[in-house]
Amino acid sequence: MNARHRILQTLAVAAIATATTLSAPAMATASEARHGSGSGSGSTAPEFQECQGVTVDQDAPVIARASVLIKAPVQTVWDLHTDIDAWDTWIPEITPSQKKTPGPLRPGSVFAWSPQGMKVTSTVTNVQRNKCLAWAAPVDGIDGVHLWTFKKVKGGVLATTEESWSGAPVEADIPGNQEALESGLVDWVNRLKTTAEAQDHCPVHRDR
Repeated sequence: MNARHRILQTLAVAAIATATTLSAPAMATASEARHGSGSGSGSTAPEFQECQGVTVDQDAPVIARASVLIKAPVQTVWDLHTDIDAWDTWIPEITPSQKKTPGPLRPGSVFAWSPQGMKVTSTVTNVQRNKCLAWAAPVDGIDGVHLWTFKKVKGGVLATTEESWSGAPVEADIPGNQEALESGLVDWVNRLKTTAEAQDHCPVHRDR
């Protein structure tokens, strides 16, 4: 039991699966994003999110996705999401978080963060301003690949996060790790929504 708990805690760290619950009803839901995860006959492989050709590990045993509509301009959402040094102001569980590479985020940029007191160093693999961001997050034998996309839609921005986990610790309990990752992603996008909408009190213009 202790070993299983330790594995789940470690995996939760990789994607801020903090097991916290928002005070308001869930605004986003997670969905499995594995090949062949559809139900019924004739189901097709899912379309993975992309950031200029970069995707999560499509063969990983655990892949999850969460999306939410944020009623704020894309610039507000993007600035909040990419201000890594300020993550701890709206996701306290990852304190501290710090960008190690000066300047704007770009491929090769490195940032460190400490979800639940664990030290994680991530490297940006691709970025397109106001549209997408991808990074690699290896920790304790787990290979994590995390990707975010932001699409301007009617009423605001559709923010989608997708992440894959692979490695021996993941294989040890795939169902438990799937649940942990999904809850972490849902929590993250909902916090992003709540914070971005609180920062932007003006109605979203139709042309945004």
